[in-house]
Amino acid sequence: MQVKLIPSVSLFLGSYFPLSAILFLQDISEKSWAKSVCWSFKKCEFPILSNPGRSLTFFAICLVSLLFFILVLNRIPGLHELTVKESKTVPNDLINYVFPYVVSFMGLDLGGSGKFYGFIVFLAWMFLITYRSGQILMNPLLLAMGWQLYEISADIHGNGRNIIALSKSKIYPGDKLKSCVVQGIYVLSKFKE
Repeated sequence: MQVKLIPSVSLFLGSYFPLSAILFLQDISEKSWAKSVCWSFKKCEFPILSNPGRSLTFFAICLVSLLFFILVLNRIPGLHELTVKESKTVPNDLINYVFPYVVSFMGLDLGGSGKFYGFIVFLAWMFLITYRSGQILMNPLLLAMGWQLYEISADIHGNGRNIIALSKSKIYPGDKLKSCVVQGIYVLSKFKE
């Protein structure tokens, strides 16, 4: 199954929700940081943002995308059955994911149009590379959500195959699992009892 463009954009942006939170916090004015923490809702004031349109929009888009991302992963149907012969966890590639975070700490000013639009082009370029390489499901946010990447030797319809798979539960030799292939990556789920 090939992930369509719009869901792929959503999956990609959802993986950058932590970055949107960092940029949102960096956009809070110094005056707001100087105020004491409010413990009563009656006396609370919203923080003043330097660039509310950009920081709130990016934060909201990434939050909605993250919720969609979680919904999609938890509802991917298991269309086929496989039996695990051997499995080992595979470390996730972090380098593509880390670049935008480094950029955010190198003085990305959401108020500077050149830097902001340059950052948007950078994210678009990262998305294009990720999408074209078929790695849209590969991001470290999956680890935080409890998913793990595996290299598995499995029996699929009587044929032995070596596959790359994502699973939310631990995989052991002898497990019988449901699977769905998304851009060459098997998304695994256990049979419901």
